[in-house]
Amino acid sequence: MSPAKAEASRTLTGIALATCGWAAFSMQDAIVKWLVVKLPVPEVLFARSVTIVALASLAARRADLRAIVERRNFTAIGSRAAFILIAWIAYYSASRSLQLAELVTLYFAAPLFVVAMSNPVLGEIVGPWRWLATIVGFGGVLVAADLSAAPDIWPAVLALFAALCWAITTILARSLSQAVSTAALMVGSNLVFVVACGVLAPFVFVWPDAFSLALILALGLIGSLGQFLLFEGLRRAPASALAPFEYSSLAWAILWGWTIFGDLPGRHVLIGATVILCSGLFMLFIEGRRHVLAARA
Repeated sequence: MSPAKAEASRTLTGIALATCGWAAFSMQDAIVKWLVVKLPVPEVLFARSVTIVALASLAARRADLRAIVERRNFTAIGSRAAFILIAWIAYYSASRSLQLAELVTLYFAAPLFVVAMSNPVLGEIVGPWRWLATIVGFGGVLVAADLSAAPDIWPAVLALFAALCWAITTILARSLSQAVSTAALMVGSNLVFVVACGVLAPFVFVWPDAFSLALILALGLIGSLGQFLLFEGLRRAPASALAPFEYSSLAWAILWGWTIFGDLPGRHVLIGATVILCSGLFMLFIEGRRHVLAARA
């Protein structure tokens, strides 16, 4: 197999893995939105992170775990975890005031930030088609968000700030994926959450009922799956190629918001989601065509 064909094939595989990961994260978001109504955010994140660390530790080898403490990797993992923590606190604080579809829509500024940073930080060749797909997708986000109708601007600002922090974590994950295994990256990232939220959780602890405990367990399992798929996708595909496909989460957010919370999406959300879907299909066509041309070459 030629290098160009192998690279194109890896990119398509990475897109498939990351898209499945974002589907898992969408279910995770729905569970967290349900839980934070009764339980404090630090407690929910602590329980989730403990589960992920336990599962990832079983899969990680000693050599993988030693790579975490190397100075360069340790600094990057610590920084990434800090940005994730800030993003999650902002995101789930905003979730108290926004519908799930609105919340995820505003959060979808993240792919635009990723594409903008992927060239100067990672040295990726973005190209006009990835930019076009991402900008068109973000246009769908603006249509779906309908910010003029938002009851309060501050939850929207929190969601956008979370998007910027998340974009930084994606860039760092792509960089780390070439030096650290997926299991080790999951352990390192979530261990910081365990420590940070573990300090706060005792002061805000609320004893969960049986149903909430079951949801917390499901949250850890689904969060582990989502992280594994996303990291494996970033290991195979450029961050700028994956960015437009993060918009696929909006369809899942609309589904969960409707079936779980009874949030019926408005006309503007459905129109925006259609635009986002078209941008993702266009990007998939471009990457698939690149694969075909590489095979012919």
